[in-house]
Amino acid sequence: MTELKARFGSDWADALRSDLVVLPAVTGPDGPVLAVAPPIGGAGFAPGLADLLRKDHQFDGRVGQVSLAMATPGVGPVFCAVGLGEKAAVSFSIVRDALFSAARAMAGWRDCAVVLGAETARPEGSVRAAVEGWMLGRYGYAEGPDDSVTLVVGETAGQKASRREYEIGLATSRNANWVRRLVETPANELTPARLATIIAGRARELAVDVDVWSGEDLMRRGFGATLAVGAGSVNAPVVVALNPGRASARLGLAGKGITFDSGGLNLKRDPAEIAWMKSDMAAAAAVAGAVFAAAELGLDPDVTAILPLAENMPGGGALRPGDVVSHPDGLRTEVTDTDCEGRLVLADAVAYLAKGGVAAIIDVGTLSDGGGVGPLLWGCWATSAGLADRLVAAGEAAGQPGWRLPLRDEYDRLIASTVADIANAPLDVPDSGQLAATYLRRFAGAADWAHMDIGSSAYLEQEFAPWPKGATASPMLTLLQLMLDQGQTKHDDT
Repeated sequence: MTELKARFGSDWADALRSDLVVLPAVTGPDGPVLAVAPPIGGAGFAPGLADLLRKDHQFDGRVGQVSLAMATPGVGPVFCAVGLGEKAAVSFSIVRDALFSAARAMAGWRDCAVVLGAETARPEGSVRAAVEGWMLGRYGYAEGPDDSVTLVVGETAGQKASRREYEIGLATSRNANWVRRLVETPANELTPARLATIIAGRARELAVDVDVWSGEDLMRRGFGATLAVGAGSVNAPVVVALNPGRASARLGLAGKGITFDSGGLNLKRDPAEIAWMKSDMAAAAAVAGAVFAAAELGLDPDVTAILPLAENMPGGGALRPGDVVSHPDGLRTEVTDTDCEGRLVLADAVAYLAKGGVAAIIDVGTLSDGGGVGPLLWGCWATSAGLADRLVAAGEAAGQPGWRLPLRDEYDRLIASTVADIANAPLDVPDSGQLAATYLRRFAGAADWAHMDIGSSAYLEQEFAPWPKGATASPMLTLLQLMLDQGQTKHDDT
Protein backbone atom coordinates (compact mmCIF):
# COMPACT_ATOMS: atom_id res chain seq x y z
CA MET A 1 0.00 0.00 0.00
CA THR A 2 1.24 3.47 -0.88
CA GLU A 3 1.28 6.13 1.84
CA LEU A 4 1.21 9.66 0.45
CA LYS A 5 2.11 12.77 2.43
CA ALA A 6 2.40 16.36 1.26
CA ARG A 7 4.33 19.49 2.19
CA PHE A 8 3.31 22.89 0.85
CA GLY A 9 5.21 26.11 0.41
CA SER A 10 8.54 24.59 1.38
CA ASP A 11 11.92 24.14 -0.20
CA TRP A 12 12.57 20.62 -1.38
CA ALA A 13 15.91 20.12 0.37
CA ASP A 14 14.23 17.69 2.78
CA ALA A 15 13.26 15.54 -0.18
CA LEU A 16 16.94 14.70 -0.61
CA ARG A 17 16.57 12.31 2.33
CA SER A 18 14.43 10.02 0.17
CA ASP A 19 15.97 7.22 -1.85
CA LEU A 20 14.39 8.49 -5.08
CA VAL A 21 13.57 12.10 -5.98
CA VAL A 22 11.24 12.65 -8.94
CA LEU A 23 11.68 16.01 -10.71
CA PRO A 24 9.62 17.43 -13.60
CA ALA A 25 11.41 18.53 -16.75
CA VAL A 26 10.26 20.40 -19.84
CA THR A 27 11.63 20.69 -23.34
CA GLY A 28 13.84 23.67 -24.15
CA PRO A 29 15.61 25.13 -27.19
CA ASP A 30 18.92 23.67 -26.02
CA GLY A 31 17.55 20.46 -24.55
CA PRO A 32 15.46 19.48 -21.54
CA VAL A 33 15.28 21.78 -18.51
CA LEU A 34 14.30 20.92 -14.95
CA ALA A 35 11.07 22.68 -13.99
CA VAL A 36 12.16 23.24 -10.38
CA ALA A 37 14.71 25.55 -8.82
CA PRO A 38 17.72 23.97 -7.05
CA PRO A 39 17.07 23.17 -3.38
CA ILE A 40 18.43 25.38 -0.64
CA GLY A 41 21.61 23.83 0.66
CA GLY A 42 21.60 21.31 -2.16
CA ALA A 43 24.54 22.66 -4.12
CA GLY A 44 26.42 19.43 -3.56
CA PHE A 45 23.87 17.64 -5.67
CA ALA A 46 24.16 20.02 -8.62
CA PRO A 47 26.42 17.63 -10.56
CA GLY A 48 23.86 14.86 -10.15
CA LEU A 49 21.09 17.11 -11.34
CA ALA A 50 23.12 18.17 -14.35
CA ASP A 51 23.92 14.55 -15.17
CA LEU A 52 20.24 13.74 -15.01
CA LEU A 53 19.64 15.72 -18.17
CA ARG A 54 23.05 15.64 -19.85
CA LYS A 55 24.01 11.97 -19.92
CA ASP A 56 20.76 10.44 -21.15
CA HIS A 57 20.78 11.25 -24.85
CA GLN A 58 17.39 9.58 -25.30
CA PHE A 59 15.72 11.99 -22.87
CA ASP A 60 14.53 15.29 -24.31
CA GLY A 61 11.68 16.14 -21.92
CA ARG A 62 8.81 14.81 -23.98
CA VAL A 63 5.65 13.86 -22.09
CA GLY A 64 6.03 10.67 -20.07
CA GLN A 65 9.75 10.14 -20.69
CA VAL A 66 11.70 9.01 -17.62
CA SER A 67 15.43 9.29 -16.95
CA LEU A 68 17.53 8.25 -13.94
CA ALA A 69 20.85 9.63 -12.68
CA MET A 70 22.93 9.10 -9.55
CA ALA A 71 24.09 11.97 -7.38
CA THR A 72 27.58 11.68 -5.91
CA PRO A 73 28.16 7.89 -5.82
CA GLY A 74 27.14 6.51 -2.46
CA VAL A 75 25.76 9.86 -1.28
CA GLY A 76 22.18 11.11 -1.41
CA PRO A 77 19.30 10.03 -3.58
CA VAL A 78 18.83 8.84 -7.12
CA PHE A 79 17.18 11.49 -9.28
CA CYS A 80 14.39 10.70 -11.72
CA ALA A 81 13.41 13.26 -14.34
CA VAL A 82 9.96 12.93 -15.86
CA GLY A 83 9.08 14.80 -19.05
CA LEU A 84 6.16 17.23 -19.26
CA GLY A 85 6.77 18.43 -22.83
CA GLU A 86 6.63 22.11 -23.74
CA LYS A 87 6.27 24.37 -20.72
CA ALA A 88 3.50 26.45 -22.28
CA ALA A 89 1.44 23.34 -23.04
CA VAL A 90 1.61 21.70 -19.59
CA SER A 91 -1.91 20.74 -18.53
CA PHE A 92 -3.77 18.66 -15.96
CA SER A 93 -3.78 15.56 -18.15
CA ILE A 94 -0.10 15.91 -19.05
CA VAL A 95 0.98 16.18 -15.41
CA ARG A 96 -1.20 13.24 -14.40
CA ASP A 97 -0.11 10.99 -17.25
CA ALA A 98 3.57 11.86 -16.78
CA LEU A 99 3.49 11.05 -13.06
CA PHE A 100 1.49 7.93 -13.84
CA SER A 101 4.28 6.80 -16.18
CA ALA A 102 6.97 7.64 -13.64
CA ALA A 103 5.20 5.76 -10.85
CA ARG A 104 4.93 2.65 -13.00
CA ALA A 105 8.54 2.90 -14.17
CA MET A 106 9.78 3.35 -10.60
CA ALA A 107 7.63 0.57 -9.14
CA GLY A 108 10.56 -1.00 -7.28
CA TRP A 109 11.33 2.11 -5.22
CA ARG A 110 9.78 2.27 -1.74
CA ASP A 111 10.89 5.69 -0.41
CA CYS A 112 10.17 8.43 -2.95
CA ALA A 113 9.68 12.17 -3.12
CA VAL A 114 7.88 13.96 -5.95
CA VAL A 115 8.75 17.64 -6.33
CA LEU A 116 6.44 20.21 -7.90
CA GLY A 117 8.06 23.62 -8.13
CA ALA A 118 6.02 26.80 -8.21
CA GLU A 119 6.12 26.78 -12.02
CA THR A 120 4.95 23.18 -12.26
CA ALA A 121 2.15 23.68 -9.76
CA ARG A 122 0.83 26.74 -11.57
CA PRO A 123 -1.42 25.09 -14.19
CA GLU A 124 -4.83 24.68 -12.57
CA GLY A 125 -5.24 21.26 -11.00
CA SER A 126 -1.59 20.22 -11.26
CA VAL A 127 -1.30 19.22 -7.60
CA ARG A 128 -4.37 17.05 -7.93
CA ALA A 129 -3.02 15.66 -11.20
CA ALA A 130 0.31 14.74 -9.61
CA VAL A 131 -1.38 12.95 -6.72
CA GLU A 132 -3.74 11.07 -9.01
CA GLY A 133 -0.99 10.15 -11.46
CA TRP A 134 1.38 8.78 -8.84
CA MET A 135 -1.28 6.88 -6.89
CA LEU A 136 -2.95 5.43 -10.00
CA GLY A 137 0.46 4.43 -11.33
CA ARG A 138 1.32 2.65 -8.08
CA TYR A 139 -1.78 0.45 -8.23
CA GLY A 140 -1.42 -3.30 -8.57
CA TYR A 141 -4.09 -5.95 -8.05
CA ALA A 142 -1.60 -7.99 -6.05
CA GLU A 143 -0.54 -5.69 -3.23
CA GLY A 144 3.24 -5.31 -3.04
CA PRO A 145 5.35 -4.15 -0.10
CA ASP A 146 4.31 -0.90 1.55
CA ASP A 147 5.92 2.23 0.13
CA SER A 148 5.78 5.92 0.90
CA VAL A 149 5.96 9.08 -1.17
CA THR A 150 6.19 12.72 -0.17
CA LEU A 151 4.76 15.33 -2.51
CA VAL A 152 6.65 18.62 -2.13
CA VAL A 153 4.83 21.64 -3.55
CA GLY A 154 6.85 24.83 -3.90
CA GLU A 155 5.72 28.30 -2.89
CA THR A 156 2.64 29.30 -4.91
CA ALA A 157 0.08 32.07 -4.70
CA GLY A 158 -2.79 29.66 -4.04
CA GLN A 159 -1.74 27.53 -1.08
CA LYS A 160 -5.34 26.95 0.02
CA ALA A 161 -6.31 25.83 -3.49
CA SER A 162 -3.27 23.53 -3.67
CA ARG A 163 -4.22 21.84 -0.41
CA ARG A 164 -7.76 21.29 -1.65
CA GLU A 165 -6.38 19.87 -4.90
CA TYR A 166 -4.30 17.46 -2.84
CA GLU A 167 -7.38 16.31 -0.91
CA ILE A 168 -9.34 15.82 -4.14
CA GLY A 169 -6.50 13.91 -5.78
CA LEU A 170 -6.13 11.64 -2.78
CA ALA A 171 -9.86 10.86 -2.55
CA THR A 172 -10.12 10.39 -6.30
CA SER A 173 -7.16 8.04 -6.64
CA ARG A 174 -7.99 6.05 -3.51
CA ASN A 175 -11.52 5.37 -4.71
CA ALA A 176 -10.47 4.81 -8.32
CA ASN A 177 -8.03 2.13 -7.20
CA TRP A 178 -10.79 0.61 -5.05
CA VAL A 179 -12.92 0.44 -8.21
CA ARG A 180 -10.08 -1.07 -10.25
CA ARG A 181 -9.51 -3.80 -7.67
CA LEU A 182 -13.21 -4.72 -7.69
CA VAL A 183 -13.31 -4.84 -11.49
CA GLU A 184 -10.27 -7.12 -11.59
CA THR A 185 -11.53 -9.48 -8.86
CA PRO A 186 -12.38 -12.98 -10.18
CA ALA A 187 -16.11 -13.51 -10.60
CA ASN A 188 -16.19 -16.53 -8.28
CA GLU A 189 -14.94 -14.22 -5.51
CA LEU A 190 -17.29 -11.35 -6.36
CA THR A 191 -20.85 -12.61 -6.65
CA PRO A 192 -23.73 -10.11 -6.65
CA ALA A 193 -24.25 -10.61 -2.92
CA ARG A 194 -20.55 -10.21 -2.16
CA LEU A 195 -20.28 -7.03 -4.25
CA ALA A 196 -23.36 -5.64 -2.51
CA THR A 197 -21.80 -6.39 0.89
CA ILE A 198 -18.59 -4.59 -0.06
CA ILE A 199 -20.39 -1.52 -1.42
CA ALA A 200 -22.78 -1.35 1.52
CA GLY A 201 -19.93 -1.71 4.00
CA ARG A 202 -18.00 1.14 2.46
CA ALA A 203 -21.14 3.27 2.36
CA ARG A 204 -21.65 2.81 6.09
CA GLU A 205 -18.01 3.69 6.78
CA LEU A 206 -18.58 7.01 5.00
CA ALA A 207 -22.04 7.67 6.48
CA VAL A 208 -23.72 7.28 3.07
CA ASP A 209 -27.27 5.95 3.39
CA VAL A 210 -27.60 2.53 1.78
CA ASP A 211 -30.23 -0.15 1.20
CA VAL A 212 -29.78 -3.61 -0.33
CA TRP A 213 -32.83 -5.13 -1.99
CA SER A 214 -33.31 -8.76 -3.02
CA GLY A 215 -36.07 -11.28 -3.68
CA GLU A 216 -39.44 -9.97 -2.53
CA ASP A 217 -38.04 -6.44 -2.20
CA LEU A 218 -37.18 -6.42 -5.89
CA MET A 219 -40.52 -7.90 -6.92
CA ARG A 220 -42.38 -5.30 -4.88
CA ARG A 221 -40.39 -2.47 -6.48
CA GLY A 222 -40.92 -3.83 -9.98
CA PHE A 223 -37.37 -4.93 -10.87
CA GLY A 224 -38.65 -7.73 -13.08
CA ALA A 225 -35.84 -7.51 -15.64
CA THR A 226 -33.12 -7.70 -12.98
CA LEU A 227 -34.75 -10.77 -11.43
CA ALA A 228 -35.07 -12.38 -14.86
CA VAL A 229 -31.46 -11.70 -15.86
CA GLY A 230 -30.20 -13.29 -12.64
CA ALA A 231 -32.56 -16.27 -12.72
CA GLY A 232 -30.10 -18.54 -14.51
CA SER A 233 -27.46 -18.28 -11.79
CA VAL A 234 -27.19 -19.89 -8.37
CA ASN A 235 -26.11 -16.44 -7.18
CA ALA A 236 -29.28 -14.39 -6.83
CA PRO A 237 -29.49 -10.78 -8.06
CA VAL A 238 -29.56 -7.84 -5.67
CA VAL A 239 -29.86 -4.07 -6.02
CA VAL A 240 -27.84 -1.58 -3.99
CA ALA A 241 -29.41 1.85 -3.46
CA LEU A 242 -27.17 4.70 -2.30
CA ASN A 243 -28.97 7.65 -0.69
CA PRO A 244 -32.31 5.91 -1.36
CA GLY A 245 -34.22 8.52 0.62
CA ARG A 246 -33.53 11.14 -2.04
CA ALA A 247 -36.24 9.94 -4.40
CA SER A 248 -36.51 13.36 -6.05
CA ALA A 249 -32.79 14.12 -6.05
CA ARG A 250 -31.16 16.58 -8.40
CA LEU A 251 -29.24 13.71 -10.03
CA GLY A 252 -29.92 9.98 -10.25
CA LEU A 253 -27.15 7.58 -11.25
CA ALA A 254 -27.62 4.03 -12.50
CA GLY A 255 -24.72 1.59 -12.84
CA LYS A 256 -24.81 -1.81 -14.53
CA GLY A 257 -23.40 -4.47 -12.21
CA ILE A 258 -23.22 -7.80 -14.05
CA THR A 259 -20.59 -9.66 -12.01
CA PHE A 260 -20.14 -12.17 -14.83
CA ASP A 261 -21.70 -12.15 -18.27
CA SER A 262 -21.71 -15.45 -20.13
CA GLY A 263 -24.30 -14.08 -22.53
CA GLY A 264 -27.00 -16.27 -21.04
CA LEU A 265 -28.71 -18.62 -23.50
CA ASN A 266 -27.34 -16.41 -26.29
CA LEU A 267 -23.95 -17.65 -25.12
CA LYS A 268 -20.86 -15.65 -26.01
CA ARG A 269 -18.76 -17.64 -28.47
CA ASP A 270 -15.51 -15.67 -28.50
CA PRO A 271 -13.08 -17.01 -25.84
CA ALA A 272 -11.12 -13.75 -25.93
CA GLU A 273 -14.27 -11.81 -25.01
CA ILE A 274 -15.77 -14.06 -22.38
CA ALA A 275 -12.42 -14.32 -20.56
CA TRP A 276 -12.72 -10.78 -19.18
CA MET A 277 -16.47 -10.69 -18.53
CA LYS A 278 -15.76 -10.44 -14.81
CA SER A 279 -15.39 -6.73 -15.63
CA ASP A 280 -19.04 -6.33 -16.65
CA MET A 281 -19.79 -4.80 -13.25
CA ALA A 282 -17.38 -1.91 -13.84
CA ALA A 283 -20.13 0.70 -14.13
CA ALA A 284 -21.70 -0.14 -10.77
CA ALA A 285 -18.29 0.02 -9.10
CA ALA A 286 -17.47 3.34 -10.80
CA VAL A 287 -20.77 4.94 -9.77
CA ALA A 288 -20.26 3.77 -6.18
CA GLY A 289 -16.67 5.01 -6.22
CA ALA A 290 -17.77 8.47 -7.37
CA VAL A 291 -20.41 8.72 -4.64
CA PHE A 292 -17.89 7.59 -2.02
CA ALA A 293 -15.18 10.01 -3.18
CA ALA A 294 -17.72 12.83 -3.00
CA ALA A 295 -18.58 11.77 0.55
CA GLU A 296 -14.90 11.74 1.54
CA LEU A 297 -14.57 15.28 0.23
CA GLY A 298 -17.58 16.56 2.13
CA LEU A 299 -19.64 17.17 -0.99
CA ASP A 300 -23.41 17.16 -0.88
CA PRO A 301 -24.32 16.94 -4.57
CA ASP A 302 -27.91 15.70 -3.99
CA VAL A 303 -27.36 12.37 -5.72
CA THR A 304 -29.07 9.01 -5.45
CA ALA A 305 -27.72 5.87 -7.14
CA ILE A 306 -29.28 2.54 -8.10
CA LEU A 307 -26.92 -0.37 -8.79
CA PRO A 308 -28.54 -3.58 -10.12
CA LEU A 309 -26.18 -6.54 -9.55
CA ALA A 310 -26.64 -9.93 -11.21
CA GLU A 311 -24.90 -12.81 -12.99
CA ASN A 312 -26.00 -13.62 -16.54
CA MET A 313 -25.72 -17.41 -16.78
CA PRO A 314 -27.38 -20.14 -18.91
CA GLY A 315 -28.87 -22.15 -16.03
CA GLY A 316 -32.14 -24.05 -15.91
CA GLY A 317 -34.09 -20.98 -14.87
CA ALA A 318 -32.37 -18.67 -17.34
CA LEU A 319 -34.07 -15.90 -19.26
CA ARG A 320 -35.08 -17.11 -22.73
CA PRO A 321 -35.12 -15.27 -26.05
CA GLY A 322 -38.74 -14.29 -26.58
CA ASP A 323 -39.54 -13.82 -22.89
CA VAL A 324 -41.22 -10.61 -21.77
CA VAL A 325 -40.05 -8.82 -18.60
CA SER A 326 -41.52 -5.89 -16.71
CA HIS A 327 -39.98 -2.75 -15.21
CA PRO A 328 -40.80 -0.43 -12.27
CA ASP A 329 -42.73 2.01 -14.48
CA GLY A 330 -44.98 -0.73 -15.87
CA LEU A 331 -43.32 -0.89 -19.29
CA ARG A 332 -42.61 -4.36 -20.66
CA THR A 333 -39.64 -5.51 -22.75
CA GLU A 334 -39.48 -8.38 -25.20
CA VAL A 335 -36.09 -10.06 -24.79
CA THR A 336 -34.75 -10.77 -28.26
CA ASP A 337 -31.15 -11.29 -27.08
CA THR A 338 -30.17 -12.48 -23.60
CA ASP A 339 -26.65 -11.15 -24.17
CA CYS A 340 -28.11 -7.64 -24.15
CA GLU A 341 -28.83 -8.03 -20.44
CA GLY A 342 -27.05 -4.89 -19.31
CA ARG A 343 -29.64 -2.59 -20.82
CA LEU A 344 -32.38 -4.69 -19.18
CA VAL A 345 -31.10 -4.14 -15.65
CA LEU A 346 -30.32 -0.50 -16.44
CA ALA A 347 -33.89 -0.06 -17.70
CA ASP A 348 -35.10 -1.18 -14.27
CA ALA A 349 -32.82 1.32 -12.56
CA VAL A 350 -33.63 4.21 -14.91
CA ALA A 351 -37.37 3.56 -14.67
CA TYR A 352 -37.16 3.43 -10.88
CA LEU A 353 -35.28 6.73 -10.73
CA ALA A 354 -37.65 8.42 -13.18
CA LYS A 355 -40.68 7.18 -11.25
CA GLY A 356 -39.19 8.69 -8.09
CA GLY A 357 -38.98 12.11 -9.72
CA VAL A 358 -35.25 12.81 -10.04
CA ALA A 359 -34.45 15.84 -12.17
CA ALA A 360 -31.70 14.23 -14.26
CA ILE A 361 -30.59 10.64 -14.83
CA ILE A 362 -27.22 9.32 -15.99
CA ASP A 363 -27.01 5.60 -16.62
CA VAL A 364 -23.64 3.91 -17.10
CA GLY A 365 -22.85 0.51 -18.55
CA THR A 366 -20.40 -1.67 -20.43
CA LEU A 367 -22.89 -2.28 -23.21
CA SER A 368 -20.97 -2.07 -26.47
CA ASP A 369 -17.80 -0.60 -27.94
CA GLY A 370 -18.72 2.84 -26.61
CA GLY A 371 -19.93 4.12 -29.96
CA GLY A 372 -16.68 3.47 -31.78
CA VAL A 373 -14.71 6.19 -29.99
CA GLY A 374 -11.88 3.86 -28.95
CA PRO A 375 -10.44 2.75 -25.59
CA LEU A 376 -9.56 6.21 -24.29
CA LEU A 377 -13.06 7.69 -24.46
CA TRP A 378 -16.55 6.86 -23.30
CA GLY A 379 -19.47 7.56 -25.58
CA CYS A 380 -22.69 9.23 -24.49
CA TRP A 381 -26.17 9.85 -25.84
CA ALA A 382 -28.52 12.34 -24.21
CA THR A 383 -31.92 13.97 -24.42
CA SER A 384 -30.51 17.12 -22.81
CA ALA A 385 -27.76 19.08 -24.53
CA GLY A 386 -26.98 20.82 -21.25
CA LEU A 387 -26.49 17.55 -19.36
CA ALA A 388 -24.36 16.13 -22.17
CA ASP A 389 -22.24 19.28 -22.29
CA ARG A 390 -21.66 19.14 -18.53
CA LEU A 391 -20.66 15.49 -18.75
CA VAL A 392 -18.21 16.06 -21.58
CA ALA A 393 -16.74 19.11 -19.82
CA ALA A 394 -16.37 17.12 -16.60
CA GLY A 395 -14.59 14.35 -18.46
CA GLU A 396 -12.14 16.79 -20.04
CA ALA A 397 -11.45 18.46 -16.69
CA ALA A 398 -10.92 15.11 -14.97
CA GLY A 399 -8.63 13.73 -17.67
CA GLN A 400 -11.18 11.03 -18.56
CA PRO A 401 -12.72 12.37 -21.78
CA GLY A 402 -15.83 11.31 -23.62
CA TRP A 403 -17.80 12.18 -26.72
CA ARG A 404 -21.47 12.87 -27.35
CA LEU A 405 -23.12 10.86 -30.12
CA PRO A 406 -26.48 11.58 -31.79
CA LEU A 407 -29.83 10.06 -30.88
CA ARG A 408 -32.10 9.43 -33.87
CA ASP A 409 -35.83 8.83 -33.59
CA GLU A 410 -35.67 6.87 -36.84
CA TYR A 411 -34.04 3.97 -34.99
CA ASP A 412 -37.04 3.41 -32.71
CA ARG A 413 -38.63 1.09 -35.26
CA LEU A 414 -35.64 -1.26 -35.11
CA ILE A 415 -36.52 -2.26 -31.55
CA ALA A 416 -40.31 -2.26 -31.85
CA SER A 417 -42.17 -5.27 -30.46
CA THR A 418 -45.53 -6.86 -31.25
CA VAL A 419 -45.85 -8.51 -27.82
CA ALA A 420 -44.43 -5.81 -25.50
CA ASP A 421 -43.78 -2.08 -25.39
CA ILE A 422 -40.26 -2.42 -26.77
CA ALA A 423 -37.58 -5.02 -27.62
CA ASN A 424 -34.13 -5.00 -26.03
CA ALA A 425 -32.25 -5.57 -29.30
CA PRO A 426 -32.87 -5.60 -33.05
CA LEU A 427 -33.41 -8.81 -34.97
CA ASP A 428 -32.58 -7.71 -38.51
CA VAL A 429 -29.56 -5.41 -38.07
CA PRO A 430 -26.39 -5.55 -35.93
CA ASP A 431 -26.78 -4.25 -32.39
CA SER A 432 -24.88 -1.12 -31.33
CA GLY A 433 -24.41 1.42 -28.58
CA GLN A 434 -26.79 3.64 -30.54
CA LEU A 435 -29.60 1.11 -30.23
CA ALA A 436 -28.87 0.47 -26.56
CA ALA A 437 -29.27 4.21 -25.95
CA THR A 438 -32.42 4.30 -28.08
CA TYR A 439 -33.85 1.56 -25.87
CA LEU A 440 -32.88 3.11 -22.53
CA ARG A 441 -34.20 6.55 -23.45
CA ARG A 442 -37.71 5.09 -23.32
CA PHE A 443 -37.50 4.61 -19.55
CA ALA A 444 -36.29 8.08 -18.52
CA GLY A 445 -39.72 9.72 -18.54
CA ALA A 446 -39.62 13.50 -18.18
CA ALA A 447 -36.15 13.61 -16.62
CA ASP A 448 -33.12 14.94 -18.44
CA TRP A 449 -31.22 11.80 -19.36
CA ALA A 450 -27.82 10.65 -20.58
CA HIS A 451 -26.42 7.20 -21.24
CA MET A 452 -22.68 6.57 -20.91
CA ASP A 453 -21.27 3.52 -22.69
CA ILE A 454 -17.94 2.47 -21.19
CA GLY A 455 -17.62 -0.83 -23.02
CA SER A 456 -14.21 0.14 -24.41
CA SER A 457 -12.86 2.42 -21.69
CA ALA A 458 -13.60 0.58 -18.43
CA TYR A 459 -11.27 -2.37 -19.04
CA LEU A 460 -8.31 -2.30 -21.42
CA GLU A 461 -7.57 -5.58 -23.17
CA GLN A 462 -4.02 -4.39 -23.79
CA GLU A 463 -1.73 -1.69 -22.41
CA PHE A 464 -2.51 1.82 -23.63
CA ALA A 465 0.09 4.14 -22.08
CA PRO A 466 0.12 5.31 -19.43
CA TRP A 467 -2.54 2.78 -18.48
CA PRO A 468 -1.60 -0.88 -18.12
CA LYS A 469 -3.87 -3.68 -19.27
CA GLY A 470 -6.88 -4.00 -16.98
CA ALA A 471 -9.38 -1.80 -15.17
CA THR A 472 -9.31 2.00 -15.48
CA ALA A 473 -12.20 3.01 -13.14
CA SER A 474 -13.86 4.85 -16.05
CA PRO A 475 -16.03 6.92 -15.72
CA MET A 476 -15.62 7.42 -11.96
CA LEU A 477 -13.41 10.48 -12.32
CA THR A 478 -15.88 12.08 -14.71
CA LEU A 479 -18.86 11.52 -12.41
CA LEU A 480 -16.96 12.87 -9.41
CA GLN A 481 -15.94 15.94 -11.41
CA LEU A 482 -19.58 16.50 -12.31
CA MET A 483 -20.38 16.56 -8.59
CA LEU A 484 -17.44 18.85 -7.88
CA ASP A 485 -18.70 21.20 -10.58
CA GLN A 486 -22.04 21.45 -8.81
CA GLY A 487 -20.10 23.11 -5.99
CA GLN A 488 -22.28 22.01 -3.11
CA THR A 489 -20.37 21.24 0.09
CA LYS A 490 -21.34 20.24 3.58
CA HIS A 491 -18.67 22.41 5.13
CA ASP A 492 -16.57 25.47 4.45
CA ASP A 493 -13.13 24.43 3.22
CA THR A 494 -11.32 27.30 4.90
